[in-house]
Amino acid sequence: MQKGDTQMVGEAIFVQNTMMPGHYNNYAIAGNICNAFALGEVGSVDDFFLIGAEPRDESPFPLLTGNILDSEGNVLFRLVRNQLVINPGHCSRILGDHIGYEIHDSAGKLIFQVRAEFTKLPTLDAECFITTISANFYDKNKNLVFEAQSGKSGEHIRANTKCVFGAAGQALGIIAGLSDEKATVARIALATGGTVHQLLTGTVTGEEVVLDGKILRDATLKDCTVIVRTGDFALLGATMDGCKIQFEGAASNVASMAQQLGSQRPN
Repeated sequence: MQKGDTQMVGEAIFVQNTMMPGHYNNYAIAGNICNAFALGEVGSVDDFFLIGAEPRDESPFPLLTGNILDSEGNVLFRLVRNQLVINPGHCSRILGDHIGYEIHDSAGKLIFQVRAEFTKLPTLDAECFITTISANFYDKNKNLVFEAQSGKSGEHIRANTKCVFGAAGQALGIIAGLSDEKATVARIALATGGTVHQLLTGTVTGEEVVLDGKILRDATLKDCTVIVRTGDFALLGATMDGCKIQFEGAASNVASMAQQLGSQRPN
């Protein structure tokens, strides 16, 4: 890990740093170069968060997952690995001529732009894909927490915004404002490339719960229908009481095979 001068001036935090850089892909985010990052309330369903995971297999395409809110604190859309999966703002995702994409609101206004370019990384004297983002990011309290300007000089986040810069396996680079529990959520989200990203805690009764994508921590599911489709989830303390487990898709194939193998008797 290489770091420049860490600064906390006004609302700036951790700028001009290079943290846990990747060989093929990095993000220029909040004035920092890193292979992965996490911002905001990672795991929330109604507050802002954004994570950028390191792509695998030398892919030039970034992996972004997060909740994006409008200036009134309402969820516009949720991205999971660049795909719009929840879209109350009726936004549209448009692929461009370059590596990346744009997301426009229902009126056609550009609100989120992602672009990756192959360029030289000065701090390492090496070339790689650098992903930048252009957007204004608000939290549910209507605060502008990060004004992303395609990696331009002066780009920074508010000093009270939770953040992680750099990740490798289960190790995180610089962490600011996250409790150990929240850091664990960020660690899982980044390690799974954003596939597992939604935190579920407390007691849920009599509901349909799709387990895929969720991190269950100190959670109790009572009389619920629990649906498993891919098996991409994390259990950090979960109790299921009177629940019906329903396997679908790929998970159904695995469950069926396990049932058949379990029913076989040796000669």
